[in-house]
Amino acid sequence: MRSLFFLGPLLFLGTLADHTVITRDGKIHEGQVTREGVEVVVVTAKGTIRLPAISVIADFTSLAQARRLCESRMDQATKLFEEASAKPDRDPMRRRQLMVSIDICNETRDLIEILEKRAPVSERDALAGLKGRLFQFMRLVRDAKGATGGVEDPAEKPPEPVPLERLNLTFGSLPQEVQRPEITDDLGPGQETAVAGLASDQAAERMQSAKALISPPAPHALSALAKAMRVEKDKDALAAIVEALARLDVGPRLKSDFAWAPAEEDLARRHAVLSLARRLPDAPACDLLGDCLRAKPPHDVRMRALFASAFRKHRSRAVEELRETMLKSKDPEVRLEAVRQLGMLRDAGALASFKVAMGGSRDLMTVSFNAIEKTGGVAIPLVMELLGGGNDEVRRLARVLAQRITREEIDGVSELQKWYAQYKRHIDDDEKLFWKEQEENDFPVSPEELKIFDRKLPGAKQP
Repeated sequence: MRSLFFLGPLLFLGTLADHTVITRDGKIHEGQVTREGVEVVVVTAKGTIRLPAISVIADFTSLAQARRLCESRMDQATKLFEEASAKPDRDPMRRRQLMVSIDICNETRDLIEILEKRAPVSERDALAGLKGRLFQFMRLVRDAKGATGGVEDPAEKPPEPVPLERLNLTFGSLPQEVQRPEITDDLGPGQETAVAGLASDQAAERMQSAKALISPPAPHALSALAKAMRVEKDKDALAAIVEALARLDVGPRLKSDFAWAPAEEDLARRHAVLSLARRLPDAPACDLLGDCLRAKPPHDVRMRALFASAFRKHRSRAVEELRETMLKSKDPEVRLEAVRQLGMLRDAGALASFKVAMGGSRDLMTVSFNAIEKTGGVAIPLVMELLGGGNDEVRRLARVLAQRITREEIDGVSELQKWYAQYKRHIDDDEKLFWKEQEENDFPVSPEELKIFDRKLPGAKQP
């Protein structure tokens, strides 16, 4: 990455919370973030990293927040461009402001490209739109910068330097320098004692021991935490164990230390396993969720809601995991649950799976029908396809779906095509709003949402 002109507002680092920190050279660190003088301290799952504050270009707790930071930088570049455009072509300040504006744009572009690789489906459209606007603006600035260069006389002396203060850049105030605290008390026995405390007979002691392994993260205690989680029954102690494990690189150990988890029958521990999955990165999270679903598909509506919430949180990877499960599993209950969970994702990537399921058993057709209705307007392309092909029963059900989703008396493909062309933009806007609200509220799913899957297929005379 090139040198940055917009570090100030991005350096308002939070206190102890899960953050993503991106540095000038494109490195990404995740963990708890604090500020100590001119250093940024990141406590990651692999240890503590100290970074010069000037090297940090972004610190955020959600992709939505990171996108807003990019938008703020683009606003600053726009203001510089407008000020430069009001100056005469030969004014040295004009060229300086245009150069700074384009540098800010370049840095914002680099940051957006990093974010795009990590963005869930709910953020991709917003980032793509922002990137498109940024590129248009960059062409405008380059044209103005080129025009300014064209009026310069090669025989003239180089333009005079312009003091940085005159560029009118705005920077957030950095925290005042403070003395680092000096610890004089006895540091105690450390985390090794906490590991032993996980096996205590007292639930309160087990909970405190797990809490002692949360910060700093304790990768040396991963196996001990997994073993403790396997037998723990106290909810508070389980919550502390999950919190400690969530800060570690659990993925490579899922098939060993957590091999017991997918088939776990104890309700409190099963809740803890799903809670841990929510906290993991997309790939290991969906591996664990998929294994849990295949080993013991949920039958209780509350447990189904917990699965649905976790899959929604990892939607970009969950669709593929559930689709593969539906296609490859030979267990009818697993296939039904995979389709049910796909329906809760409301994602266009699930439509092909619904089409396959509509040609399966009566039970599979029923859950697929309800999943398509749950998916709503996003599923209209599939409904059009089913209306135009398949057997009489599938076409009848597709007609019912068209009428339920559109809430209009639609009988054929052409009518549905016209309706979709008219309302597609509204459907897209509704989905963006839905997923924005989901992310802001940590992807809630209530058991009431799953009641749609209790319905039977509509009869011949039933709307």
